[in-house]
Amino acid sequence: MAFPYNDLRSFLDDCENKGELVRVKKKVDWNLELGGIARSVMRKGGPALLFENIKGYESARCQRLFINGLGNRQRVAMALGLPLEASYRDITTTMKERLLRPVAPVEVPSGPVKEVILKGDEIDLYEFPIPKYNHMDGGRYINTYCGVATMNPETKVMNVGTYRGMILEKNKIGVLLATTQHWGHHFLKYREMGREMPVAVVYGWDPTLLMVAGAPIVHHGRSEYDYCGALRECPVELVKCETSDIMVPATAEIVVEGFINPDPGTYEMEGCFGEYPGTYGGLKSLKPVLRVECITHRKDPIFRGGLVGNTPGRLSEDGCWISPAVCAVIWNHLDDVGVPNVLGVWGSPVTVANNVRVQIKKIYRGHAQQVAMALWSNSISNYSCKNVVVVDEDIDVFSDEAIEWAISYRTNAEMHDIQFFHNTFGSMLDPSTPLPLRNVQKYGQGKTSRVLIDATVNWELEPEDLYGGKRFPDLCTFLSPEIEGVINSRWEEYGIGDEWRP
Repeated sequence: MAFPYNDLRSFLDDCENKGELVRVKKKVDWNLELGGIARSVMRKGGPALLFENIKGYESARCQRLFINGLGNRQRVAMALGLPLEASYRDITTTMKERLLRPVAPVEVPSGPVKEVILKGDEIDLYEFPIPKYNHMDGGRYINTYCGVATMNPETKVMNVGTYRGMILEKNKIGVLLATTQHWGHHFLKYREMGREMPVAVVYGWDPTLLMVAGAPIVHHGRSEYDYCGALRECPVELVKCETSDIMVPATAEIVVEGFINPDPGTYEMEGCFGEYPGTYGGLKSLKPVLRVECITHRKDPIFRGGLVGNTPGRLSEDGCWISPAVCAVIWNHLDDVGVPNVLGVWGSPVTVANNVRVQIKKIYRGHAQQVAMALWSNSISNYSCKNVVVVDEDIDVFSDEAIEWAISYRTNAEMHDIQFFHNTFGSMLDPSTPLPLRNVQKYGQGKTSRVLIDATVNWELEPEDLYGGKRFPDLCTFLSPEIEGVINSRWEEYGIGDEWRP
């Protein structure tokens, strides 16, 4: 399959051709069983799954569900047209470079997503095999792996993000809406105007849409479609919605269109849900409601489902692709605001870049502090960059061992290498924050304190005679070139085995 993918189906076919897909043909219950199977496969970095026989949906409008499409590093590389063996450094660097070259979308008159159009009494969200994924979830979550599109009512610039939503009734979806997020900015504008906010939710398309929808891209005058085009290296073809001016991909599987009323009197109970920290987040409370007015879909549509939640040894799909996407955005942001000599950015998939590492070539005292301030002053830190570790150019940010070593031997709390920034906005889903402080309706977002660990060599240290005038001692774990040459020349004599040669 030639890159890029024109729709979900071409990506699915390529996964199958490369041995990265399993079709599940045995009957599976949408109620917990499907989610349990997916969770078990995800935590081991297993294949993408296409469920083709879902209980109660054998002859329904939508009979199939695709999940775990980006559930390992290899398929994330595929989604970008990179070799399967591409490393996370390769993936992050590729995303960083491509995101600097946005490609404007193009409007087309129609597309497969318009093959079936449902309105009025025809609308029934329960005709789609939406799972109940986790046993403590408040209901069936339809908005997990999707693109939620809204439009600024003044500038007409669109935003596409990924925000959770639970089915309330056959034509209602309860949504988690934080005003610090981009669609929250749009929501506030509509509320000030006394108008309902139009929304379109896209399920199933080129996987790069998920990557940009889940990344905190700052896109003045552009939409995520421009950056999706950047990752694909070709424009996104868009069609106009039936009920608003919002545009959606012409070859998407399913699009749900509707409106959110800003009147709190229309809010209904939503939650909780198994969230990205690996805990149940956003407890049941009154939330805004997306009232569905139209559904368009392809013939024989495939629903795109998704599971989140990462704990040690138990990754889910989101950890595999959000980390490189967020880190690429962070890296570009640091470059854009003038932080010099940034050489690498990475955040472990298990924390989804909540703990972020930045590698710099340090050129002045306070360089590491500049990194942290630049990140914490940006909306990037809504859900990431809670804890920032900055290291020197000789420390590989993609190596856990290297980071541990730098924190151990290049930080001294007494010399202010560890600094705190208190009472900032933070994730309303962070379980380390007291529940009352995560009240979205009251505060708009959560509350947190942030930490900078400056694991660069401290320039307050005086050069030591013992170190040959250097601030930090040489490493004793490296052989001198002379002795390494001697050992290599005699290695076969030692009889140790060639695989252990220096």
